[in-house]
Amino acid sequence: FLKKHKDEGYSIIGIEQTSSSKCLSKVEFEEKTVLLLGKEKEGIPVEYLQLVDRCVEIPQFGILRSLNVHVSGAISIWEYTKQRLAKS
Repeated sequence: FLKKHKDEGYSIIGIEQTSSSKCLSKVEFEEKTVLLLGKEKEGIPVEYLQLVDRCVEIPQFGILRSLNVHVSGAISIWEYTKQRLAKS
C-alpha cells in the first residue's frame, strides 16, 4: 500500500515521535498525502518508518508525551483538512 501510493506521487507522513520529527503545526501537507499511524504504545514499526518521507509529532505539554492513536489521527486529519480549506 505505502510503496504503491509513493509511486503514485503521494507523500507518506508518519505520525510518530522521533529524533527528526517536525512539529505538526510547522508542516505543510501536500494535497496527495498518506498519514501513517502506529500501534498504541509501540508506534510505527521500523520497516514502515523506512518508507515515510517525514515524521510529524503533535506538540504536548507535561511529562507524559503520549496520545491515543485515534486522537493523534483525528488531530492530524484536522490539520490536513484545515490546510486544504485555507488553500481553496
